[in-house]
Amino acid sequence: MKNILIIALTTLISLGGIAQEEDTKAKGILDKLSAKTKAYKTIKAEFQFTLNNKTEGINETQSGSIQIKGDKYFLSIAGQDVISNGKDIYTVLKDAEEVQINNIPDEDEEGFISPNTIFTLYEDGFKYKYLKEVNSEHLINLYPKEVEDKDFHRITLYINKVKNQITKVNIYGKDGSTTTYKIKTFTPNTAIADTKFSFNKTKHPNFEVVDLRD
Repeated sequence: MKNILIIALTTLISLGGIAQEEDTKAKGILDKLSAKTKAYKTIKAEFQFTLNNKTEGINETQSGSIQIKGDKYFLSIAGQDVISNGKDIYTVLKDAEEVQINNIPDEDEEGFISPNTIFTLYEDGFKYKYLKEVNSEHLINLYPKEVEDKDFHRITLYINKVKNQITKVNIYGKDGSTTTYKIKTFTPNTAIADTKFSFNKTKHPNFEVVDLRD
């Protein structure tokens, strides 16, 4: 599950139609959301992660948390911590007592969605279409422009129209799976030390370090 909000962290039935390049209503909502989110210096959030694939008999739910500061993040879910200092990714597998170090993948790699962009992932590489309003939430569909390079074909954003915040993300995979991130708490602009985004070997003295970087 290392690539969760990295995708399953993830993102994202066949297309019911072709989304317009410019959906005026969707663009207005997303632009407003983007401006607010980019103004935050830090973000802390707790979420519920659900992976459902009826064909494979999978229906799993996990709770997780993420802390974001610029291009750095600390993601904790399912017995592992995923830490990025903006240059490398450290995956701390607690049960295996192992730490894997990887390069940060390019954003155009198949299936990759970086955890620190989960609240702004719509800004690049997507078409979008406004669906409807349900219970004071805007529903907007995102469609990757280069769908052949992704292992998902649609993402649905749920955006609270009062708070102007993403509350849920549904990611629809080509394999029939649905990955859902439901935001339980969202706290911006709290102090987070930079040391949070670095792996401290002294705290895991018995862990094997496996360097997988190129």
